Amino acid sequence: MRGKGVRVPISWLSEFVDLKGDPYKIADLLTLAGHEVEEIIDPYERLGELITVQILEVINPEDLQETCLCRVTDGKNVFEVLTTAKHIVRPGLIVALAKAGSLTFTQQKVEVKTIRGYRSEGMFLSPFEAGLSEERDTLLTFVEGTKIGESIYKVLGVSEPVLEIAITPNRGDLLSVYGIGRELSLITGWELKPLVFEEALKEGIPFPGKIKILDEDSCFRYVGRYGKGIRVGESPFFILKRLFLCNQRPINNLVDITNYVLLELGQPLHAFDWRKIKGGEILIRRAKPNETLLMLDGVERRFTEEDLVIADREKALVLAGVMGGEESGVTSETEEIFLEAAWFNPKRIRLTGQRHRLTTESSYRFERGVDPEGVYLGILRATELIKKILNPEVFSEIVDLYPRPFEAPTIELSRKKLIKVLGFEIESEKVESLLGKLGEFQVSGEIYKVKPFSYRQDLTIPEDLVEEVARLYGYDKIPVTMPEAELSAKGLSRELQFVNQIRDILRGLGFYEVITYSFINPESLKKLNLPLGDRRLNFLKLANPISPALSVMRTTLLPGLLEVARFNAHREVEDLRIFEVGKVFYPASELSEERETLGLLLKGYQGKPFWGQTSQNLDVFDLKGILEELFSFLRIPLLLVPFSVEPFLKRGISFDIYLEDKKVGFAGEIKRVILEEFDLRGPLFVAEIDLVSLLNYQKGAERSLFIRKPPKYPSTFRDIACILDKKISYREIMDFMKNLEVPYLERVELVALYMGDPIPPGKKSISLRFWYRSEERTLKDEEVEEIHRKVAKKLFEHFGARPR
Repeated sequence: MRGKGVRVPISWLSEFVDLKGDPYKIADLLTLAGHEVEEIIDPYERLGELITVQILEVINPEDLQETCLCRVTDGKNVFEVLTTAKHIVRPGLIVALAKAGSLTFTQQKVEVKTIRGYRSEGMFLSPFEAGLSEERDTLLTFVEGTKIGESIYKVLGVSEPVLEIAITPNRGDLLSVYGIGRELSLITGWELKPLVFEEALKEGIPFPGKIKILDEDSCFRYVGRYGKGIRVGESPFFILKRLFLCNQRPINNLVDITNYVLLELGQPLHAFDWRKIKGGEILIRRAKPNETLLMLDGVERRFTEEDLVIADREKALVLAGVMGGEESGVTSETEEIFLEAAWFNPKRIRLTGQRHRLTTESSYRFERGVDPEGVYLGILRATELIKKILNPEVFSEIVDLYPRPFEAPTIELSRKKLIKVLGFEIESEKVESLLGKLGEFQVSGEIYKVKPFSYRQDLTIPEDLVEEVARLYGYDKIPVTMPEAELSAKGLSRELQFVNQIRDILRGLGFYEVITYSFINPESLKKLNLPLGDRRLNFLKLANPISPALSVMRTTLLPGLLEVARFNAHREVEDLRIFEVGKVFYPASELSEERETLGLLLKGYQGKPFWGQTSQNLDVFDLKGILEELFSFLRIPLLLVPFSVEPFLKRGISFDIYLEDKKVGFAGEIKRVILEEFDLRGPLFVAEIDLVSLLNYQKGAERSLFIRKPPKYPSTFRDIACILDKKISYREIMDFMKNLEVPYLERVELVALYMGDPIPPGKKSISLRFWYRSEERTLKDEEVEEIHRKVAKKLFEHFGARPR
């Protein structure tokens, strides 16, 4: 997995490794070893147009006493430039010009300026402003005959190649120049220059304060020292240049040194103004509830007890491992400092960064694990640079609190497993040579034992060693082999076949499938007007939600379907036929209970609008017909029972869905008040069915499929028109007819239904059509009339109906 990039200047890298190749060869070596070099850049080229120009004329206006106006040319165009270097410029002189829009080495943006009516279209550069040397009080000039209009760096042959390397998250040891040098030495065998410090750097006066680690689970090691007689100012050129090459902004010499050491050794450091530490006491502790700190980025943050801070006896000074506080930071008036380096618990820093949505160069390294034994070296290197550059009066002794010394694991790898995982064999001597570079190494028979160096915290299991052997041996040297394996595949499960069948049927009925989030807003369930105690209000809360609007697991598909309807309505799409097959979730004793569910939503018109015709809205009977068609295809005897008790459905335009005696779903029109909560207009119809119950029924039922050949003889029909009580449903009539043994009866259809004048109140008129057919002969009218007369008589008697 790709990680964040680190910039490594080749010139800086060469101080630690005896490089034996150009930047492109080094890039290839690192990439082949698993560290992708994304780009080789030259930061000087990114400054913009810094070119050579020749002065044509020097003008000394009377109203510009210390400034003169120069007309210069790049060989194509003429520019006017104001400069204070009156004693240097002259016609014919070739100088360095930063054109408007470009940057100087110090990151100053050059702009067109006007002074007292005189326009300046650029800026003459000193060697310092061009990033070439410490000279500030002169102009960068070129010998006569130098080609004008060219990049000054091209003319001078100056190039500073910088490798941009993508570092994987498990290799925090590579987030520094020295770390890359160490890795390059491991890969190639090139000599690595060791870090050597004078013993005198460790000595000093007694530490004038106290340091206490109050949370040893979060701070594994803490090193600090006091310094006096500090003179804060601008950094020397070599530090400024290297910070520039690594895309770091200079601040002052003391802060720049801490950043320099971070880039060089990968060890974050922080410098405090000692006088701002109350009582000279440093405490590494958990933050107090609602404790606040104004931080270096100008933002005041409120902490929780899960945050680790560096504090004095009164208040927090630093959000540990992430960023310092504004009040205790170093300023130009600082004369006494406290310098710290630490090894924090990576998990603690990671969680703190996520909680405050804050990532810094320091936290990025702490999260991935700094070298426990490099903490002390970081303090020594910073001390060395501070003594060299700031010339302090005195340093204290180094205080090193190390309550839990790092103990690397001993990893055992058998040669048999190595060969099995690699897929090929490497000479034993070669394997021992490669593993010996990773730490303390022993061989016991066919077992290799490695205790990795402290900076290689990515090595913890035997498979890590196998990967290192392959990597250091060279991925390009691994022989090509064809894999041998027995491939097998299973058919679709019965559950998936059932769900796919439902999808196919609904698509055939004109529906589109949608997929919505399993995470929903708990407020959407409240909008459904569910009563207290409803199971759907007992939802599972997410421990780390993406947002408050996606913080609970859904207990019904309706919120997602209604959100899709609203999304479409806001884009003037009112005609919708959508469905979703997905899981709903309920709390359970161990894991959650997950139930596969089908949801449907219907909205719009019965057909596409056509000129000259009025479009008719969909109604509940359209939804009812779709469900009956679906159940018919599935051959599951679901029963639609009016009216539904769901609080979000209209009482008279809804029904519950039953399988045998168990409710498995509901369907109907959404109430207007509910639609308003979701910013929708009706009519809108929904249905939801528990597919688990349907599947269980299908598994347990013995179902026979009857196939009949096409009829040979014609059918005939007779109608019955009658008036009966309007409470008698069509289903009751059909159930009665199924229980009658009527010869030759093939099917019964509802032809017409009417209520109103002249039908008496409380009654309705119904017309039924009865189809008769014999499979052996053509039926005669007389026998059909006789059978139909008996059917009509039984129907009238049973339901108290009369003919119309």
